[in-house]
Amino acid sequence: MPRASKKPVSEKVMIELQDNFAYLVSSLSNSVEIQQFFNDFLSDEEKLMLSKRLMLHLMLENGYEAEEICAVLGITKETVRIHKTIRILGGSAYKTIIKKIARREKTKQFWKKVENALKPLDLMLQAKTNMKARAKLLSGDYSDD
Repeated sequence: MPRASKKPVSEKVMIELQDNFAYLVSSLSNSVEIQQFFNDFLSDEEKLMLSKRLMLHLMLENGYEAEEICAVLGITKETVRIHKTIRILGGSAYKTIIKKIARREKTKQFWKKVENALKPLDLMLQAKTNMKARAKLLSGDYSDD
């Protein structure tokens, strides 16, 4: 993933950069404008990294285990551990924003897709000791019955 330059900037410059960026993002007025800005401003890797980070926090908020998060997002357990700590230490504004996103209807539809993606993983875990789960896994039938 992309990394910021290791060349230090002064605290004053850092505050100015962050203030300008926050102002810019807050001035975007609709989803089309926001999407256009991010498409023009961020690389594909940066967009992927930010999207994964957001989904990681949403999955943590919804009680997913580290193994499930890693399987869906293709990230390491160490990344999940770091962000669990960030989540715990995050302020009330952070928690409010994550909860606001989690209530969104499109996000609810996303969780259904995540659950469907996790069914084979769950069956694999069950297949170690359950013949029915093993048969379902081998047949490719991941439905609930």
